[in-house]
Order: sequence, then structure tokens, then C-alpha cells
Amino acid sequence: MSSSYKLIYFAGRGLAETSRMLFKAAGEEFEDYRYPIIMKDCEFSRPEWDADKSKYIYEKLPVLEIDGGKHTIAQSKAIERFLARRFNMLGSNDIEAAIIEAAGEQIGDVNQAYNKAKPEGADAVKKFFEGDLKKTFTAFEKQANQNKSGYFMGSSLSLFDIQLYNLIHFFDDQESVQKALADC
Repeated sequence: MSSSYKLIYFAGRGLAETSRMLFKAAGEEFEDYRYPIIMKDCEFSRPEWDADKSKYIYEKLPVLEIDGGKHTIAQSKAIERFLARRFNMLGSNDIEAAIIEAAGEQIGDVNQAYNKAKPEGADAVKKFFEGDLKKTFTAFEKQANQNKSGYFMGSSLSLFDIQLYNLIHFFDDQESVQKALADC
């Protein structure tokens, strides 16, 4: 008997998007529960979440409930790795899994660098796209070229392939992303 899944997050992409895409790529059904976010007078509120959050271990989302809440996994990266293992998207051995996970950690570093650059203004963001992002894409390309399968690692879609897709589509400035990808 297969498991049932309920992915709980807010109404929006954010930290649950990679998990949603893992379910879709694996062809696995899941309940995609999204707490509503209300905007009024330029203020956001989440009254349903505020009422419910104490029932979750870390009082954070996303959370994955398995088999009607028999098991609960918190934290986006733990959920992603769990699903990737369960759906055979974490390589075919421990080495491939480690390389996939390391590349995923690099995406986290890139997101941190971007979030640091944003408040510093347009020049810092431009430097990020031309520096950090371009270097990261070049490193990813080097690793993928060693594989020669069309996928980042192994012979099928992996967690990292989905994480990379989300990274590329995360940025509002797609022109700068395409420039960073130009030589890859």
C-alpha cells in the first residue's frame, strides 16, 4: 500500500515549491494544503496559520504529513531530501547523492548572497548576477558536463535538476539570469 501525503505551506511558491515539483515529477498524488495570506492596507496577515502554528513541532512551514499525520517531517530541505530518496531522485549511490546534495546546498548559498545584495541596492544586485550567480552556474555546468546524460547527475531527473529550475525562475530579473547563463 502506498503512502498518502499532505504538504502544508502558505498560498504561494516559496519554500515548498521544490517539494511540490518533486511530487509532480514523480507522478505522486498529494494534498497541497495552502494557508491563505490576506493583504489589507499593505499589511499581510495569516489568521488561520496564526491559530494553527502551535500544533507543528517547530511552528514553521512547510510540513509534510505522511499517512494522515502518522509521521510528520518539518523543514523544507529535509522534506525535499526525503521525497527525493523516496522517489529515486537522489542518484543511484551515496556518491551521486552527496554531489546532488552539495549542489543543492550551493543554491542555498546563492540565495543568501542574493538576499544580502538586495537591500544594498542595484549595483550590489548587478554584481551578484555578474559574479556569484555566474560563477555558480559555471560550476554547475562543469559538474553536469562530466555526467554527459543531459541530467546533472545520473541518468534521470534528480532533486538538484528541480532545485536548479526553481533557482533560475526565482529571480524577477530574468534578463540578468540569462546573461549569467550565457556562457554555460
